[in-house]
Amino acid sequence: MKKKLLGILSALLITAMLLTGCTNAGTGSEATTEGTSASSSSDSTASKDGNSSSAVATTTSSEIVVDTEFSARDLEVGYNESTATTITLNGSSIEIAGNGATADGSILTISEEGTYVISGTLNDGQIIVDANADEAKVQLVLNGVTIQCSDNAPIYVKNADKVFITLAENSKNSLTDGTEYVQTDDNTVDGVIFSKADLTLNGNGSLDITGNYKHGIVSKDDLVITSGTYNITVAKDALNGKDCVKIKDGTLTLSATEGNGIQSKNGDDTTKGYVYIAGGTITVTNSQEGIEGTAIVIAGGTIDVTAQDDGLNAAAGSASTADTTTTQPDTTAPQPDAAAQDSAKTLSADSTEIPVTTLSTMTVTTSSDTSTDGASPATAQGETAMRRGPGRDGEMNGGMGGGEMANNPNCYISISGGTITINAEGDGIDSNGSIEISGGNVYVNGPTNSGNGAMDYNGTANITGGTVVIAGSVGMAQGFSGTSTQYSILYNFSASSAAGTEVTIKDADGNVVISYTPEKQYQSVVISSPDLQKDATYTITSGDQTADLTLSSVSTSGGEAGASFPGGMGGGRNGERNGGGTMPN
Repeated sequence: MKKKLLGILSALLITAMLLTGCTNAGTGSEATTEGTSASSSSDSTASKDGNSSSAVATTTSSEIVVDTEFSARDLEVGYNESTATTITLNGSSIEIAGNGATADGSILTISEEGTYVISGTLNDGQIIVDANADEAKVQLVLNGVTIQCSDNAPIYVKNADKVFITLAENSKNSLTDGTEYVQTDDNTVDGVIFSKADLTLNGNGSLDITGNYKHGIVSKDDLVITSGTYNITVAKDALNGKDCVKIKDGTLTLSATEGNGIQSKNGDDTTKGYVYIAGGTITVTNSQEGIEGTAIVIAGGTIDVTAQDDGLNAAAGSASTADTTTTQPDTTAPQPDAAAQDSAKTLSADSTEIPVTTLSTMTVTTSSDTSTDGASPATAQGETAMRRGPGRDGEMNGGMGGGEMANNPNCYISISGGTITINAEGDGIDSNGSIEISGGNVYVNGPTNSGNGAMDYNGTANITGGTVVIAGSVGMAQGFSGTSTQYSILYNFSASSAAGTEVTIKDADGNVVISYTPEKQYQSVVISSPDLQKDATYTITSGDQTADLTLSSVSTSGGEAGASFPGGMGGGRNGERNGGGTMPN
């Protein structure tokens, strides 16, 4: 999330008092089984396909209800060809063998429930599903389909209860739109595949989507993918589901030039608007926001995200088709002087309300006096991250000084499995509410800009399992909360390290506990592993910078000062003291 920097000295001194550390005993826990989401409550509901499904609320404070199940019909890729209607696309004309479909030139309209096996090419045409919205379940089997539509969606689901798009085995399919749409009814169609009904995609073939107008695949209800290979290159969002986006399996390569790789938001229903990923291989090669939803729940899969803004972003509001704009940090704002910064440190270290963690042994050596972003260490420490103005989607979050500081309990990111790698220019992992990590492997590269943080949250960030390495700039660095049960370290080096510089943590015997080579320049790291133990002494090294520290708190911080408001040096926002530690002399 892009943040404007405002040097407000009074706010600096007030918020600095909240930068103490709390000592919470805890032990590391093993990663949870991949595919199982952490949940506080669950119940069983009947899906629209007549199958039972599990609905879970992953956090007690969030109204979002995440359905982690996939119906048998969602998973079924077979079909009865003998009873299906067969459709052949012939450039500017269409042949139909069977019932339930009609053709008008290059426009195919499907009006009845059933299975439709489609092959061939439309040079400038469209498939429209306009069936009974209360009952009709329609399966479109794409068996070597190429459709170009110059002024609307190549596939437009106008009415149906649920539509299944199945990619026939070994088939190659392609859909392309034009740069402008002509709307033909009251719906605002804005995707290559656009659906007003629940939409599931599956199969053992491939589908290439080129979206020149806006989005790739849009559903105004649920968008579900359970199998198949998808290559989606679009101007705006690659996948957009209003109620949810759920991915069971498949291989997805997504490029969204001015939008999001995956997005789900629902401004009309606070229980919906989530992204749930249980598996698959998902690569977001280009995006503004990599994956965005009111809630993001990842239980498995291999996910690789490259984002010009945030990698993972949990934020409330409605999905928007408006252009995505990126606000650069205000680097011209006045900065507090060194005396004010020293005063802030003193306020933090002298607070006796909650015990602080003491780094028992601290040795730092460096051959460079240059900090992140070319600023001196003193300047980097002095950058104040007071945020102001409205958040995304017109959301006013309030908080000290206004802006995006208030905790939204409906927003959260939960990771219980999988391997997630993020390369972000904005925040790496960003939640307007909380973050929960109970398993999996999470690696964050960036940002390099101190106006953003590699991990950013407004509530709490609890880790109970998994392996995490988060490397980024120092200015907005946040560590995990002291309410975690797995031990973690937030360490801010005195100077930045170049991309490709390995960061390692070794135990007292010299054994490597964890190592990672960030892909981007970094000065701050957050590291957590089940192998980190209470009261053990570790050596953290980045290039020729090294420091020894003892983990006497579940969330331990050390090194240079980061942002001097709740959230820097392991603290949380809204007055919460999450981990933290005293500044070394």
